[in-house]
Amino acid sequence: MNESTERPENMPNRPRVWLVGRIGNTPGPADLPAVRDTWLRTWLPGADGIYHTADGRHHATWAELHARCDLVEVA
Repeated sequence: MNESTERPENMPNRPRVWLVGRIGNTPGPADLPAVRDTWLRTWLPGADGIYHTADGRHHATWAELHARCDLVEVA
């Protein structure tokens, strides 16, 4: 998988997928997409830079989400 965090111009407009990885220093996507995790929870980026579930009960950084779950971009 490409380490780039932005969608290339020539890439078709389809959802991106992030597979579980270790916490590292690779930055998250610059465009802060809404994502769905392995348990079908939708995570939305907040103004505080933290991702929150739609019901507001859970929160995590991008690195934590990426390390714990397979993620699919929500179109």
